[in-house]
Amino acid sequence: MLTWAFWLAGFFALLDWAAVWKGWRKRLYLAKPAVMVFLIFWTLQLTGWRNEMTWFGAGLVFSLIGDIALMLNPRFFMVGGTSFLFAQVAYFIGFNTSPAPLSGGVFLVAVLVGAAAAVIFKRIRPGILRVPRGRRFLAALCLYGLTLTLMLLSALLTLFRPEWQYQPAILAAIGALLFFSSDTMLVYDRFVRRFNHAQSYVHLTYHLAQFGIISGAVLHCLR
Repeated sequence: MLTWAFWLAGFFALLDWAAVWKGWRKRLYLAKPAVMVFLIFWTLQLTGWRNEMTWFGAGLVFSLIGDIALMLNPRFFMVGGTSFLFAQVAYFIGFNTSPAPLSGGVFLVAVLVGAAAAVIFKRIRPGILRVPRGRRFLAALCLYGLTLTLMLLSALLTLFRPEWQYQPAILAAIGALLFFSSDTMLVYDRFVRRFNHAQSYVHLTYHLAQFGIISGAVLHCLR
């Protein structure tokens, strides 16, 4: 299952983390997109993007586009943000190819995720409004945040879906939590308060998130 493409994706993830920490800009331009490229190859090798893997594959492609756009000139920031919005939508659909079960546990998870998202939004909202055209940017960020939150909830609900076995569901849930954490740190550092090595933590959690989500989806597809 762990083919050469998976190990190359892991190698370039390590190189990316080192490049961000050390400030190796040229190596970063190679490493960051290479992670997504080899994850795409890996998923195609194992699954051929059949059934719901089509959506997870699309999420990887949109993530690759977003990674490239965000490394370019700042004027491509909205292009990158839009690409990641589409990636979240693709992952959301992939996790919801069948209706979610209704239970007390599902309701509790939904409440906890919603409450966490509301607390984070309340914390970052003043900082966003202080930037030029803050209200317009806040609207776009709200749309992305809602989509990200729904993706997180959908991944967590795989723990309650009978068609998802425990190990794939755990990997997907952890991956989605890390994606949520990565984007939260990114926005907090940009709009609320700078903290040391923020980009290193963002890249670390982002790549671990992609590995978790995609590994869980691949395991689910193969089983």
